[in-house]
Amino acid sequence: MQLREVGMHIHEKRKEFGISQSQLAKLAGLSRTTVNQLETGALEDLGYTKLNHVMGILGMGFNASDRAKKSPALSTAARTASTSYAKILSPETLKHILQSGVVPEDFKPHMMTLLDETPVPLVLSAIREVSVETNTPVKTLMKHITAMAKSLHAHRAVW
Repeated sequence: MQLREVGMHIHEKRKEFGISQSQLAKLAGLSRTTVNQLETGALEDLGYTKLNHVMGILGMGFNASDRAKKSPALSTAARTASTSYAKILSPETLKHILQSGVVPEDFKPHMMTLLDETPVPLVLSAIREVSVETNTPVKTLMKHITAMAKSLHAHRAVW
């Protein structure tokens, strides 16, 4: 597959998530111009590591399809967000929070951990998992994450 074709698949996945080129660039540690050139086919070379990172963020492998999941992302994300707290955030509760966009008071610290410290590819995989399980568009879930990050004053600027 040519880099131009991969770029088209990246564009489609980015749109599915409802994130801008600037947001994807921040997540991947690239410039917005590089992401734009990748998506439009104007980029001649990106390098394996950078391309693999961009694709990994969007849950893609080098065949430009969804990666096989090693473990349920939602469960892993819930465990990660609960590491420092006595009260455990269950995968079902996390699913409900992501789907509704409403964070119960007693889980605000957990969501801050999720938004600021959990690896972004894991958070995005959990979002994809919730989307499939609940039939909620990924774009809607991303809007909820963005609103939560704003209301909770998350430090990670990518949301």
